[in-house]
Order: sequence, then C-alpha cells, then structure tokens
Amino acid sequence: MIQFLITIHTIISILLIVVVLMQSGQGGLNSMMSGTANSMLGSSGANDFITKLTTGLGIAFIGLAMLIGALSGESSPSSESILQKDAESRQVDEMIPQEFSLPSVGELIPEEDSSN
Repeated sequence: MIQFLITIHTIISILLIVVVLMQSGQGGLNSMMSGTANSMLGSSGANDFITKLTTGLGIAFIGLAMLIGALSGESSPSSESILQKDAESRQVDEMIPQEFSLPSVGELIPEEDSSN
C-alpha cells in the first residue's frame, strides 16, 4: 500500500515540476516550447488552467506526503521518548567508583638514596 502511494507521490511531484515550469512569467518551459500551451487553449485559458492544475497538484502532493507519513509511522505509540530509549541502550554496566583517593607523599616524591 505504501509503495503504491509513494509511486503516485513521485508521479505527482514530476507533474508538479513540469506544470510549474510551464507557467508564464520569467520564461520556463512555456517559452522553450514556443508557447504551444497558449496556442492550444487560448491566451488566457491556458494560464487559468495551469494555475488551477498547479494548485490541485500541490494540494495532492502535500496530502499524499502527510498520508504516507502517517501510514509509515510507528504502529504502537509508546509513552517513552526516543532519547530515553537511546539512553537506556547506551548504559554502561561498569560501576564507577564514588570515592577517589589521592596518592600519598611517598608515592609522589621518591625517597633519596643515602648510599651515594
């Protein structure tokens, strides 16, 4: 089911890219095709149609993205956060000593040898 929705979502995204490039304005695909979209549907009819098509494809794109996200989420929600799960998986089994002992003076300064 999700694979089918992802396929439809990919097709809609490609169509959305093409339709946005066909819109009149700063050039785009419409000027590259010598204005064939305008000549087929009339000068103002093509712009209205492309604008409505862009809006519809955009709504379908966002709706499918939200649907795919909802369906592919975790099936059983838990009250434990992801950070808590990660912290539990990284717990160290070794005990860290709570008391620290400082070295004695004899360990820090070696005693002089009097036999020289």
